[in-house]
Amino acid sequence: MIKTLIKLKILKLILIGGVSTAYVFKKYCDQKNEVKGKKEKKLLN
Repeated sequence: MIKTLIKLKILKLILIGGVSTAYVFKKYCDQKNEVKGKKEKKLLN
């Protein structure tokens, strides 16, 4: 019983960590693309 509870808690932490990592990575990529887009607009004008 206790072992399964510990396993569930570890799985929960892994899931939360994975989701937050993916969110941060997406945010970082979006920010990078925004900067790239602004540079391209300046070149077009």
